[in-house]
Amino acid sequence: MTPLHLYVGEKIQGDFEPKKLNLLLNFQVNCPGCFLYALPTFNKLYKKYNNDLGFLALSTAFEDFDVNTTKNTIDLVNEGTLVGHTKHALAEYGYDKLQIQPEFPIAMDKKMESSQIDEITEKICLLNPNFSIWSNYDQDLFLKKVKNYLVKLPEVSLTFTTNQFRGTPTFTLFNNDNEILHSWFGHVKIAEITTKINSFN
Repeated sequence: MTPLHLYVGEKIQGDFEPKKLNLLLNFQVNCPGCFLYALPTFNKLYKKYNNDLGFLALSTAFEDFDVNTTKNTIDLVNEGTLVGHTKHALAEYGYDKLQIQPEFPIAMDKKMESSQIDEITEKICLLNPNFSIWSNYDQDLFLKKVKNYLVKLPEVSLTFTTNQFRGTPTFTLFNNDNEILHSWFGHVKIAEITTKINSFN
C-alpha cells in the first residue's frame, strides 16, 4: 500500500487521536470548493463516525501563499472569517461568514525546513513505483529534478507536497499504520465516502 506521510503543524482546534481507521481532509482557506462541499461533508462524517474514526482537517497551501495562512485559518475557525476567492464565491450565495461551525480537529500542514529537503525529495521519488528499479543514473536525475522543484517553491506544505496530492479538497482514508486505503480529490459525494468507510469497518 502507498504510505501516507502525515506532518502536523500548529494545532488550531481539537486534538487528532489516530484510530484503526482515520479520515484526513486537506483544504485551503482560499478554496471555494472546500467550503461549498468539502468542509460541510467532513462535518457530517465527523458527527456520524467520530466514535469510530480519527478525523483531522489540515489547512495547507500549494498556491496563494499570502492568503492560505495560519492567521486566516485561525480567524476562520474562531470568527468564521472568509477570505479571497472563498469570500467572493460564498457572497454569491448570500454568505459573509462561514456557515458551519467545524467540530472536528483542525491543524496546519507543517512547513518544510531546509534540513528536510533531501528526506522529502526521496519520499516523493519513492512514490513512483518504478523508481527502485531505475538505473542509478536515472534515479539521480529524478532526485535532482524533484529537489530543484522544491527549492523553487516559496514554501512547502509537507503533507500536501510529500504525498503529491493533486489539489484541494483532498480526502484521504488511512489506517493506523499510515497506509492510504483510498483518496478522493475534488467534489465527492458523501455516500461514496461512507460506502468506503463501511467497507473497512
